[in-house]
Amino acid sequence: MIQTVVSRIFWFVLLVLLQALVCNHIHILGYATPLPYIYFLLILPGNTPRWLYILLGFVLGLLIDASCNTPGVAAATTTAGGLLTPWLLHLFAPKDYDENTPLLPSVHTMEWSAFLRFATAVTVLHCLLFFCLEAFNLFHWPDVLINTLGSSALTILFIAAFELIRNEK
Repeated sequence: MIQTVVSRIFWFVLLVLLQALVCNHIHILGYATPLPYIYFLLILPGNTPRWLYILLGFVLGLLIDASCNTPGVAAATTTAGGLLTPWLLHLFAPKDYDENTPLLPSVHTMEWSAFLRFATAVTVLHCLLFFCLEAFNLFHWPDVLINTLGSSALTILFIAAFELIRNEK
């Protein structure tokens, strides 16, 4: 239990620093920017209370907003992500999953295909909401769509790399 909490704190700090120091400076063709901090919500155990998902999402978003100059955008999107992630986790959980045991989202418990579908769903929703709030209008919907698709693809690559690192034996 303590090892899980320490591991999640490590990932929380690492992802905030990675976003603030590295990923905010990556802009492929001016559109695609990875947002890997959403990975933190993906690795929370399935038995985490929903209020804690939402609270951790909000705190994560506030730290990202403070360090990345996106006033309120990341806080709003990670809070919404905290609200939707538990539901999406149970939607993509393995069919033979026992409801009495907590689901720890990873490639070992869900297999690659299910985990990547789960991560893709959360990431695309997060990026779509992020860029809609950032643009604050739908007059530039092609830019919002390009930003969403490009950033989602880059973020999923980061998530797959993190998952390889986290589950390396």
